[in-house]
Amino acid sequence: MKTLRTKRDSLVHAHLGLADAIASSFARRYASLLERDDLVQVARLELVRAAERCIGEHPVPYLRACINGALKHHLRDRALLVRRPASARCETTWAHLSLDAPTPDGWCLLDQIPARDSDSPEVVSEHGLAELLDQLPAAEAAALRLTVLEGLSYRQAAAQLGRSTMTVLRAQRRALASLRESISA
Repeated sequence: MKTLRTKRDSLVHAHLGLADAIASSFARRYASLLERDDLVQVARLELVRAAERCIGEHPVPYLRACINGALKHHLRDRALLVRRPASARCETTWAHLSLDAPTPDGWCLLDQIPARDSDSPEVVSEHGLAELLDQLPAAEAAALRLTVLEGLSYRQAAAQLGRSTMTVLRAQRRALASLRESISA
C-alpha cells in the first residue's frame, strides 16, 4: 500500500509542470471566461486522480488526455455559453433580467406587457390544443405532452416513453413545428 502511494506521489511531483502548462494553455485561450488559478487547481486535482489510475511506462499521453478532459468539463460547466464581442466585454454585465424584477420606475416588466385579447385568433383554447395534439402522430404528441404540458425533463420523458432522450427531443421539435404550421394556416 505504501509503495502505491509513493509511486503516485512521485508521478504527481514529476508531472506538475505538465498540469500547469496545460492549464496555462487553457487560461490563454479562454482568458475572458475562466480564471487561471481555477484552471491550475482543476488540472492538478485531475493529475492526482489520474496518477492513481495510471498504468504503463509512458504516463504522459494518458495524463495529458485526463487533464484536458477535466479542463474541458470545467469549461463547459463554469464558463459563459455565449461569448460577447470584444467591444462589449468590459462594458456590460451578464446579469439576467427577470421579468418580475422592479424597474427604476417601480413597475415590473410584466406589468408593461400588454395583455392579449381573448378574441384574438392566435389564442388557442385548451380544447383546441387537445384537438391539435390528437392530429399529431402518437410519439410526437406524447413527447410534447410530457415535456411541455407536464413539465418533465427530456430524460424523465424518455424514461416514461422507453426511448432515448434525443428521440424525445426530436419528436418534440417535430410536434412544435407541426403545431406552428397548423396554427398559422
